[in-house]
Amino acid sequence: MTSGVCIGEVYVQQQPRQSLALRVTPEGLVALIPQGLDPDASSVRCFIERGLARIPTRTPVRASERFAVEDLHRLVANWAGRLGVPVERVQVRRMRTKWASCSSRGTITLSRDLLQLPHDLVEYVICHELAHLKIPGHGKGWQALMGICLPDWREREKRLSGWALSRRAT
Repeated sequence: MTSGVCIGEVYVQQQPRQSLALRVTPEGLVALIPQGLDPDASSVRCFIERGLARIPTRTPVRASERFAVEDLHRLVANWAGRLGVPVERVQVRRMRTKWASCSSRGTITLSRDLLQLPHDLVEYVICHELAHLKIPGHGKGWQALMGICLPDWREREKRLSGWALSRRAT
């Protein structure tokens, strides 16, 4: 990667790419732009402004309101019962690229970073994965099930996009 500059609260980085992208990272917001494009160009500034307007604001969760690992296990058991899906195993570990995953054998893997999120977003992530045990993929059936479980799931999904996974190695 090439070096970059800061524009306001956004770090702008030139890369060998063709399109502009805005990423939420643990270090903050990063705008990725094609090499040769001036970071101060009006098109870059406009792109950043539009992107910032779309990123949901996130409210930090106080330590006293955070989930514990045991709470995650209880929430999985609760939602699994409501959805009528068998869960063979729940594991909580550091995940670098996903909030959670599920296997067809009924294993739910949750990121430790969920412990830092607001409760309603944790509930969304868990419900999302458990819904996959009933209906694989993100098709209409899965979306309908999510709508029954969490009528505001799309809003929660959008808010979750404003949070970044920790990239620390364990």
